[in-house]
Parts: sequence; structure tokens; C-alpha cells
Amino acid sequence: MAYAAVTSLKGTVHLHFLQPLPRLSIQHKQEIINSLHENLGFLQKFLEESGIPYNNSAVKDLEAEVRDVAFKAEKGIEMELSNIYLQSSSIERLHRILKQAVKQTDYLKKKLIKIKSKHQFAKGPGVSLLGRMRQRGLLLGSTSSQPADPERENIFVSKFSESTSKLDSRMVGCDKEFKMILDKLTQQSAKQLQVVSIVGMGGIGKTTLAGEVYKDPSITSYFYKQAWVTVSQEYTEVQMLRCLIGCVSASSDDEQSSNDPGELAEMLRKRLKDEKYLIVIDDIWSKKAWDSVQRCFPNDNNGSRILLTSRLREVAEYAASSGNSIINMPFLDANESWNLYCNVFGKTEFLPMFELIGRDIVKKCKGLPLAITLVASLLSKTEEKVEKWKNVAESVIGDSNEACSSVLSLSYNQLPHPSKACFLYFGVFPEDYEIPVKKLVKLWAAEGFFEAVNNKNLEEVATKCLQDLVDRSLVLVGKQSYNGKIKTIRMHDLLRDLCLKEAQCENLLNVIGNDYHGAVAGQVKLPFYKRKSQHLFSKACPWISIKPGCYNIQIRSKCFDKFHSLHSVDHIDFSIKVLCHFKLLRVVDMKLGLWNFEYKMLYMENLVHLRYLALSLSEKVGPLKLKLFEHWNMQSYIVRGCSVILDSSEASGIWKMPLLRNFYADIIPFTLEASDFIHRNIATISWLRPKCCIKDLFTRIPNVKKLGIQGKMHFEYENSDGFYNFVCLGQLEKLSIKEWHIKLSYRGIQWPTSFLPNLKKLKFFRTRLLWSDMKLIGMLSNLEVLKLIHACEGKEWKPCEGGFHQLKRLVIESTCFEDWNAVDNHFPVLEHLELTGCASLREIPIKFADIDTLALIQLNRCLHSVLASANRIQKVKQSFGNDAFLVRSKYIRHPPV
Repeated sequence: MAYAAVTSLKGTVHLHFLQPLPRLSIQHKQEIINSLHENLGFLQKFLEESGIPYNNSAVKDLEAEVRDVAFKAEKGIEMELSNIYLQSSSIERLHRILKQAVKQTDYLKKKLIKIKSKHQFAKGPGVSLLGRMRQRGLLLGSTSSQPADPERENIFVSKFSESTSKLDSRMVGCDKEFKMILDKLTQQSAKQLQVVSIVGMGGIGKTTLAGEVYKDPSITSYFYKQAWVTVSQEYTEVQMLRCLIGCVSASSDDEQSSNDPGELAEMLRKRLKDEKYLIVIDDIWSKKAWDSVQRCFPNDNNGSRILLTSRLREVAEYAASSGNSIINMPFLDANESWNLYCNVFGKTEFLPMFELIGRDIVKKCKGLPLAITLVASLLSKTEEKVEKWKNVAESVIGDSNEACSSVLSLSYNQLPHPSKACFLYFGVFPEDYEIPVKKLVKLWAAEGFFEAVNNKNLEEVATKCLQDLVDRSLVLVGKQSYNGKIKTIRMHDLLRDLCLKEAQCENLLNVIGNDYHGAVAGQVKLPFYKRKSQHLFSKACPWISIKPGCYNIQIRSKCFDKFHSLHSVDHIDFSIKVLCHFKLLRVVDMKLGLWNFEYKMLYMENLVHLRYLALSLSEKVGPLKLKLFEHWNMQSYIVRGCSVILDSSEASGIWKMPLLRNFYADIIPFTLEASDFIHRNIATISWLRPKCCIKDLFTRIPNVKKLGIQGKMHFEYENSDGFYNFVCLGQLEKLSIKEWHIKLSYRGIQWPTSFLPNLKKLKFFRTRLLWSDMKLIGMLSNLEVLKLIHACEGKEWKPCEGGFHQLKRLVIESTCFEDWNAVDNHFPVLEHLELTGCASLREIPIKFADIDTLALIQLNRCLHSVLASANRIQKVKQSFGNDAFLVRSKYIRHPPV
């Protein structure tokens, strides 16, 4: 963490003192600022390029000293800046802190040079990694397989996605078990509801096997309804039931309609009644969790099944229908292990010496898929030098538990310095939580983990780092977009255990509501307490994560100068007065149930260092008025809630946030007036009223890439000609328009060349367009995704030739759309067609079978005749050898009997 601490401090110095127009001008102290910045640059480069070995105690101690000096200096600088900006301190105290920081970094710089000059860096392999882990207390051993505390009530749940598998998506081995499970699930003679359990240690591939079964065509065609819920050690019954209801319901509204477990259980039971269903309950840890949901599954003697995975045999046996319904996960044999290793590399042939080392490493992994995947991913990133590969081989020893632990820590220790803090940051999220990638890279950027390089902004640098973690198999890909772009990310629970241990070791993270982390009885000064039980922490850490299920969080300490970020993914109750005391807060990412807002206003003037604000407000908060201040460091400002108000006088505060990149205020659209200032950093802004679509405004946000416009139901004709002013937004890539009646015509605009030339995604929602207007939309030169949600009036769409020549995904939701007179060259490169709620549409044109690129048709709540036409298209595709083409359907409306 020394590198992350130095990078953060260097970024803070640059942010406050080295900008072209700094907020605080201290030109007479510029020499001190330049010296500090130069020293930090040296330390940063040294740490990044030196390859410091962990077995060198002198260097290890010095790295810890560098970390502590950087953290302390940054804290002192930011505290004094807070006091200066709030007019409660003079600049002289800041000057003394800067001088002390220069003195200390000078000392560290000389010390590092001295160590290097004496050649004290070890060049051999040194102590094995396992030995180093024992010294540092990092061995996970088999503790991760222990039963959950029966007193715990918090569990986090998630749905199945194509990449839910916790290992490589290409399953290796387990052919026998796979066929056995398929037979048990589809056994015609057994009509009663049955439970099949898969049991095995963490990392052995239970979820991967269950996922392969879940999406197998013989399963998807056999069961009428399927649902997947990942339970883990941290759940609430309500969340689990909501997740299951969301999987089996046609509308997502059902899962949000109640917070009462009894009502939700009855709702789920009704959705499953008389349906042949398959429910997968993944990673369940307790009998109590099973008891809380098993009553929801009706036994209608129609062949329904439940597939369950667990590390705990007693839980698996408790739930299984019989002893014959337990599937024991085996370790991979030698050939299967080597095949998995080769799959990760993407090749089967290696130079003889490297194959010998690779086989030796695979043998030491004891057939555990997670260990093999991680070590292969690490070697694929390692230079092909025999000595380096042998070092890895010597670090992987012990039984399966030790092998897994050693590989996990090896993968972390071998990370580039900039990536280590990013890896540890995953600890702020609950177990099995799917993290939106767009959110994660914004958080990393706000925390100061990176510097902009090669003309890339911080979010682009963060995205590259995330891809490296994916390539190393340290994080798992969740959902993906139509073009394969990663949308969500998650972490295997064994890796998360390592993440939490390392973050604790570095004194970075406190998890509120988690007795496992640092409880100290009798402590007097406490950061927080929770109703009914107290959670006592001996140290205040920069990252605070509040687990789901915590309520009435209140401050019990004056350690306000320790916290940099505050996180919660579940609605909690909090006090605005408390938050304003955290003067060093950079990140606030919280869901709030009841918040003590004074005057129903979000007021954060004291938080001068805030860089990322994301609040999700429940209906209980009530109407909330946003008040913007001169947050010079703010990068992302996101407030979601049904009653958020931002009037035009307050919206002008956006121009006083020079580093702002993302601004989102939900749901009431706001008015932003033009300014003399050209804001070149704003990349995302939503939701603006249509009256804002004027040239004066758009020319002052020239680099905006994502824009949301929302009208009002009674003012849908507001500035109906404003659409043509988008010609000023040449960098715009994504545009969403809601409830705004726009009139489209040529207007002398060169649509194919000069109108929105970079627009890739366009969404219309209740815009009252005509289907004939799609002729102009089809001229947009780079449009790849078009979503029409109750957007067009009329029954018939006759597309024109020559349009939509880049369109890859088309989504239509319309109750009045009846006839579609289209041929293949109207959508020449279409890949994904999705129709939802098209209750009047009779069929998809058969000519769509001639679109070579078409790979998927997805139907939701459509007529049976539409599904029949999609199946005809599939048969034509198959007759030409395209067996990969898919038709997916849910809640098809069958004709009356």
C-alpha cells in the first residue's frame, strides 16, 4: 500500500496546488510544493520499478514507513486545507506541514537510494511464499469452510447471469457428475418435488457445475420456470425472496411490492403453483437459510426440482430428498487439471522446460480448479524466464487448502503496485455483490489510486486496471453487454477472504456489523454502534463499509479525521449532522432509508474534499432539495430518489465544480442555464429539461458523452425543435430521451455525416414519434443500439433501405405495433433483436433469417405467433448451418383454447 499512499498524496498535492488555476494560491511557497511533488514522484517510480521482494525485511519495513509517512502527510494537508477553506485557520500551519513532509520524503528518498546502492535486494527466490504467509498470519487454511454463525441474519443474494460461474466458464472435468445431475433433474418417473445437493470445498467448482446444468438446453426446454439465487453467509430472507420472485415474474414490480417475508413467500408460492420449475440455491451455509425458503416451493407432483450447492455436508444432507441426491464434487485428475491449465493459457503447446514447470505447479494444486485457474492466470502474465517460473512453483506447496491459500496470496503479492489497492477495495462490497463496472472505476478514480497517463482520464486508467484483474482471474465477470463489454464484476468468496485479511493488515477497512473484523470489548471511543448489539473497533480506518441489515447507525467517537470513504449497499438510517463532521471524506456511496435532513435539504458545505457522492434515497426520505456548493474536487455527483428537487438557481453550482465528470439527479428533471465558463470535463449529465436543449448550453459542455433529457407529461411539446441543437454535441455517444414530443425533419442538416457522428446508443421513451421518423434516425452514421420504449405512434413500420447500417441491437416495446414490413437489408448487421410487450405484433418478418449477423431473438410477453415466426427464422438459419442462433422467450401469450 506504500505505492497507493504515495500516489494519493501526489495527486492531492497536484489537485490543490499545481492546477493552472488552483483554488488556493501559495506562489511564495511554490518551491516547497515542487520539492514535495518531485520527492513523491521519485518514491512512486522506485516502488513501481524496484520489484521489492517480500523476504527482505529491511525493504519491507521501509515500505511500511513510506506508507505511514504519506498517509500522515496527506491527512495533515487535507485537514489544514479544510480549515483554511472554511476560514478557521491560517496558511502558516499548512506551510509547516508541507515543510515537514518535504523533510520526511527527502529522508526516505536517501534511505532507498542507500539500500539500493548496497545491493541489499534479494535476487534469488528466497523464502517460499507459504513461509512468508505463515509469518504474516495470512494462511486461510480451512477456516472458510466452517459453518456460519447461527446468530447471523445478514446474507447477500444475487441472481444467475451467464458468468455466474466462479471459475473459468469452460467447465473441465465432472462429466460424470454433470450427467448424473441432469438425470436426477429430468427423471420422468419421479413426479414429487425433489432436492439435489452438490457439496464440496470452496473453489472446487460447485457453482460452475450448477451453472452449466442451469443453462443446458435439455434443462431450459424441460422446465417452464427457472430461478437462481446465491445465498452466501450474509443474507436477509426478504432479499432472497425478492430475488427469486424477480426470476419467475414477468414484471420486476412484483419483487418490490412488499418488505414482509410472509407476503413475499406467499407471492413466490403463487408464481410457482402448477408450474414445473427448477430453483438453484447456490452457496447456502445454514439450515436456517433453507428453512426460511423451502416452504415457498409447492409440490404439485409435476417433476419440479431444486438444485442446491453448499460447502457444508450437514446442510446439503438436511435439504436433500435422500442420500442418493447428494453429489460429491471430486478434485480434478491429472489430465483434467492440465487441460484446465491449458484452457487458461489458450494453448496446449509449451517449450519443454516451461511445460515441465507448469505440470509441476499443476500437480501441487492438488486438483483444485480455483488454484489452477489463478496460478495459470498469474503465469500467463509472467515473463517466460525459467527462474521466474521456478519461483512460482516453489511458492505452491501443501495440501489442497494450503495450495489454494498459497496461490491466492501469490496472485495478490505478484500484482503490480497500482493494482493492489484496487484489489483490496473490493472488501467494501458485501459477499457475492455484483458491482457495476462504471461505478467501480469512478470510485477508484475518486480514491486517488491512479494518475492520468497518455492522455487517458482516470476512469480509463481504472478500466485498464480492472481488465488486468479479470485477466489474472482475481475477479469474476458478471453481466456483459451485447458487444461483450463487462457491465458487472464480482469476487469469489475465498479471494474476498484474502482481500479482507490484507485490508485489515494494512489498517484500511472497517466493516460495520461484522463481528469477525476487529471486535474489542470494553473500548470507550467507538466509531459506530448498532441498535441491539454494539460493534466495537479498536482503530478508525479510511474505508468504512456498513453491512446489509444495520440500522440506526450513529457516531460514538471523534475519529472524524480518519474516514475517507463511507459505503452501504442496503438502505440504512443515518444523520446528516454526522456526515458533515467527516471533514476528510472523499467518497460517500450509500443507500439511505431515513435520513435526518434539516429543512429537507442535502447540505454538505463542510465536505470540501468530497470527490464522489452517490446517494440512493428511499421513499421515506420524502421530498429532498439539493443544494450545490463549490466542491472543487467533485468528480461524480449522483442522487437517486423519487422526490429529488434541483431548481435552476442551485443547478448553476455545476459550473463551480471544475473537475465534475458525472452529474445525475433523479427523478424530477432540472434546468441548467448556460454560463460564460466552458466546462470541458463533464462527460455525463441527466436529467435535463427539454428547454435546456439550446446551443448556448451545449457549446459550453462540448465533451459530454452521455446525456439524458426528460420532459413532463403536461409539457411534452416544450422546445420541440430543440432536438436539432444536438448538432453541437459532436462527442455524444449515448442519448436517452423521456416524455418529450420532438418533431423530426431534415432541416438542412446532413444527417449521415454531421449530426451526432459519434452517437452509439439512443433510447426513446414515450416520445410520440411516428414510425416514419425512423428514416432519419436510421441515417445516424454510428448508431449501434436503438431502444424504442412506447416511443412511436402508429401500427405499421416500413423501414427504408440504406439506413441502420451499423445497428447491432434493436429493442422495441409497444402495445400498438402490429405490422413490420422489413427485409434483411433494412438492418444489415443486426445481432440482437429484443421484443417486449408487443401484444399486437403478429410476426417477425421471415427475411430476418437472411441477416447473416443475427445471433439472438429475445421475446418477452409477446404473442405465440411471434414466437412461431422466430422459430421459423431459427430453422432457416439452421438449414444454412448456423446452429449457434438462439431464440429465447418468456411469458408468451398463448391463444385461447
